[in-house]
Amino acid sequence: MQSIISTHSSHIVSESNFDDIKYLKKNDNNSVIAKNLKELKEEYKTNTKQYEFLKQYLTINRAEIFFADKAILIEGDTERILFPTLMKKYDIDEEKKHKNLGTVDDSLPLLSQNISIIEVGAYSQIFEKFVEFIGIKTLIITDLDTVGLDDKKCEPSIGVNYSNDALNFFFKNPTLLDLKVFTIQNKTFSNTNGLWNVDTNGKLCVVYQILENGFISRSFEDSFIHLNREFITPLKDEFKGLQNRTNFDDTANNAYQLAEHCIKKKTHFALDILYHSNEDFSNWQIPGYIKEGLLWLKQD
Repeated sequence: MQSIISTHSSHIVSESNFDDIKYLKKNDNNSVIAKNLKELKEEYKTNTKQYEFLKQYLTINRAEIFFADKAILIEGDTERILFPTLMKKYDIDEEKKHKNLGTVDDSLPLLSQNISIIEVGAYSQIFEKFVEFIGIKTLIITDLDTVGLDDKKCEPSIGVNYSNDALNFFFKNPTLLDLKVFTIQNKTFSNTNGLWNVDTNGKLCVVYQILENGFISRSFEDSFIHLNREFITPLKDEFKGLQNRTNFDDTANNAYQLAEHCIKKKTHFALDILYHSNEDFSNWQIPGYIKEGLLWLKQD
């Protein structure tokens, strides 16, 4: 076999025939295994539509995942805009914490690791065979997506179910109550004979909103507002992504209500957060479910 080392490898892959790609991976014992991506087609033989979607999406949009050591699968535009900053803030906060404690963090900062961030929408479960095939540590960031008796979206405090297919798939049909009480130990998985099972040493982790300060959120936006209301409220008139701004002055309005009625455009809201951040991002907090996921991903 002839090999070429290139700084444009992802571009070459994106122009290649997916079925002709050979994936080389170093094992823990420093041996190298080679896999033909056409073998992946066999994994999706019961759902060829998913395979065709995956093949097209990865080669056209996200071929860099083939060269990553770790991956983060996110849902939408808000996370896509904010996640590099969330990772940077996490690194800064961890450095400060260890400095104050007089301890040393032996793991590499997140931004020094080779991590690919991929926007997958509500289709993270479609990627499960692929991430198992390439064998890299993968973090899935998703939403609780609670619904009421009428199957319409509602805040988690009055929700009776959820509408997230990824949660249903990876956690094997849990109840909403199950999801609310699961810890990070319940959210890491390994694959055995095609089935994902809870394994604290697994290479896949699925995180979603958790209880923080007596409140559990449904999405990123309300979880961010809940933790950072004191950051947003004084600046609400300058946030381009907000409407009905006076709602922030009424403490009776919780974070879910504010996210529902005040966020005009999610992408603008995400950009507002970046624009009004100070130099070390210390004027706002990272939602807890994202922090627990990043802590898991950071460790080798």
